[in-house]
Amino acid sequence: MNTSALIMMIASCTVVSYMTIHYFVKVLRTPPRDPQNDSYSETN
Repeated sequence: MNTSALIMMIASCTVVSYMTIHYFVKVLRTPPRDPQNDSYSETN
């Protein structure tokens, strides 16, 4: 494997892993919705 191919593979795996972890943590830290302020319950 060429050195440039190895660098490209490591860089792309790093970017994908970072984005996956970043958005997973963002979803877990988002507070739950307040059911009293939910507009969906008003339409039923």
